[in-house]
Amino acid sequence: MFISSLDSTISARLEAIRTPLSVWKKDKHSFKLLGTNSLFNLVLDRDVSSQFEEDISLVLDKTIVEQVLLSLRACNNSNLSSEDEIDLYINNEKKYWRFLYSPLASTLGDVDSILVTCIDITEKKLLEISLDNSLRRFEAVINSAYDGIISVDDNFNIKLFNDAATKMFGYDKDTAIGMPLTRLIPSQHHRHHDQHLADFIESPVKSRPMYARASVSGVRKDGSEFPVEITIAKITVGQSIELTAVLRDISERDHLIQELTEAASLDPLTGIYNRRFFIQQLDNERKRCRRFDHELSLVMFDLDNFKNINDIQGHKEGDIALTSIVNQVKENMRDVDIFSRWGGDEFLIMLPETGLDQAVKWAERIRKYVSAQQTEQGRESLTISIGVIVANGTESIECLLGQVDTQLYSAKLAGKNNVSF
Repeated sequence: MFISSLDSTISARLEAIRTPLSVWKKDKHSFKLLGTNSLFNLVLDRDVSSQFEEDISLVLDKTIVEQVLLSLRACNNSNLSSEDEIDLYINNEKKYWRFLYSPLASTLGDVDSILVTCIDITEKKLLEISLDNSLRRFEAVINSAYDGIISVDDNFNIKLFNDAATKMFGYDKDTAIGMPLTRLIPSQHHRHHDQHLADFIESPVKSRPMYARASVSGVRKDGSEFPVEITIAKITVGQSIELTAVLRDISERDHLIQELTEAASLDPLTGIYNRRFFIQQLDNERKRCRRFDHELSLVMFDLDNFKNINDIQGHKEGDIALTSIVNQVKENMRDVDIFSRWGGDEFLIMLPETGLDQAVKWAERIRKYVSAQQTEQGRESLTISIGVIVANGTESIECLLGQVDTQLYSAKLAGKNNVSF
């Protein structure tokens, strides 16, 4: 139970909230614990009910006391809600929590105490470490309170539409009740949807998760579609069978997957591919060369005198200059070409089905175009040196990279702003 000097009615209400809570009161330059609900014990993996009225340094793990204390002070001084992330080791296992700090005003209007809500974000954090494992764990992170619940009658018209569903789809309850379920489904699925539900009603299966389908989407009131996970169940009510669906909006998960996928293949500064992705594509293209008996060319370039810009004008201007050259090169590339940042100011381009003559002509055109554009932008000394090789797919990746790097080095030795092949 929530045991403290707080009003017993308030304590009971807080205890009913199914997430860890604690309340802290300012005490001189520190804070003392007024009380918690029982779930707060999960955060520290121990019972803290005997430590009410004690200083924060005696209640919390010493590794997080300073961080939480700073946040409590900031919340108390600003009278504004805030949040931060807390790392805790429990039984040698690292746990991640998001602490939400909310000021509680006294009867006089000043901040009397601070409510701290703790949300376990361990699985979401692990998603950044291991995409494959985290995809399975992500479902457990989503709180059931965010799930939409919709029931339909035997004509497949909506008869139950909870608060989460109203937020999810944008319809108020009065509008949704009595509305055909197909209003929430993409139009391309309307024709067969009722038959699918009818088949499910006739089947012996009582409930069915639909996540195994290739994709399931919902349609909001504004017409926008979003990905959902659905579990559908049937119950007998009198002489009728009603269907109830529990829906979970997985937009955040899909968005996070997309971000992690991009992070695994794209350079964050320039937006072009990174070294890892390029090597994968180069290996694939080598196989295609051997299979279809065609050539590919590799073009490596780096920026001449780029260090001077970083040293004199700063890294911010250096990033602007580097990005501008990337964009200028991209303007002259085909869709099939693969452009990657190899490291620092060094870049590598793969030109599939391109012989040496074509690649050299293209490299010369790029060299001149970049030089002209940089001069126009006030960076006359910023040019590129380029190395070019051709391959037939029989060479190893290491061999190809060594050859093109050698050509780039030769272009540098020749006085920069050159193409070597």
